[in-house]
Amino acid sequence: MQKTLLMLVTFGLLFSANSKNEPVLFPSTVISSQGNKINVGKLTEASTVIIITIKSPFCPVCQAQLIRIRTQLNSFNKCNVTFLVLSPGASKEVHQVKLNTEFPFPFIPDGDLSIAKALGLLLNPQQILPSIIVLNDNLTIKWIQKGRNSIYFGDDELYDYLDCDNWI
Repeated sequence: MQKTLLMLVTFGLLFSANSKNEPVLFPSTVISSQGNKINVGKLTEASTVIIITIKSPFCPVCQAQLIRIRTQLNSFNKCNVTFLVLSPGASKEVHQVKLNTEFPFPFIPDGDLSIAKALGLLLNPQQILPSIIVLNDNLTIKWIQKGRNSIYFGDDELYDYLDCDNWI
C-alpha cells in the first residue's frame, strides 16, 4: 500500500511545473463552480485557508473525505478555518460534487489543471493528486499532506496539525 502511494506521489511529481525550487503560490483570485470570484488573499487575512484537492469529480473516496470533514466542522471551526475544494473538470460537474457532498465551502474547477500543475500535484494529465494544503498569508504552502485512499483520509493529521483543541 505505501509503495503504491509512493509511486503515485512520484508519478504526480513528474508533472510538476516548478523545477527551480521557487516558492509555489496559490492564485490570489479564483473562480468558484458557481462563477463567483474569490479573493484568496483576503481569505488568508481573516482565517486559515485549507485547500482540499480531489482527484476527479467522480472520485468516491474524495467525496467521502469531504463528507467526513463536513461532519467535523464544529471541531475545525474552533481554529478559525475556511476551506476551498480544488477539482479537475468543468464547473457543472465540479458543482455537482458540492451538491452531492453538501460541503458548504467554494469548489474551484481547475479545468486546464494549471493550478494543480503549479502546485506540483498532477497525478496524471487528467487528475489531481488528492491532498490537503494549508496556506500561509502570502499564499505559499504552509503544510501539505498528500495522498488519500478508502482507509486513509488525512483529516486526522490536519486536525492534529491545526491543534484546534488548544486554539487560543
